[in-house]
Amino acid sequence: MGALSARQKAGLGMLLAWCLYVAFALSTDWGDYALVGQPGRYARWIVTRLSTMSFWLSVAALLLWYRKHPVNWRSFCYSFAVTGVIAVLISFSLVSGKANEAVVVGSIAFYAVVSGFLCVTVRKSAVATVVAFPVLGAQLFVDTVAHMFSGVFRLH
Repeated sequence: MGALSARQKAGLGMLLAWCLYVAFALSTDWGDYALVGQPGRYARWIVTRLSTMSFWLSVAALLLWYRKHPVNWRSFCYSFAVTGVIAVLISFSLVSGKANEAVVVGSIAFYAVVSGFLCVTVRKSAVATVVAFPVLGAQLFVDTVAHMFSGVFRLH
């Protein structure tokens, strides 16, 4: 059997990211995010978190499958870095000071990984850098809406 292609490596990377996220989601709790737990809704919260991650990685897998552009790990890295920096900067205003910093950093890392995989077939790294901005915005929007519809979070 020959060596893995770049596409196969990217696909395996997405699968690894999903598996690590499952472990991460199952090992974190409401209190890690300084959220007030809602009795009887923990399973719904976990399912919502896993569903949104599955959605984003599925979109990335579809892009990897259908786009004819070669895998560009530099674009992955640029998108990852930009998303991580932006997420850290906005987390100062979105995340409570009582939240577990390690868990918040873990969440930011997963947002950045998803952004990287969404941009892994972008030919020019500069484009991946620019695309990282709306990708993070879309991730935050979809996650917020999913949590609102699940009944876990309410925006007043």
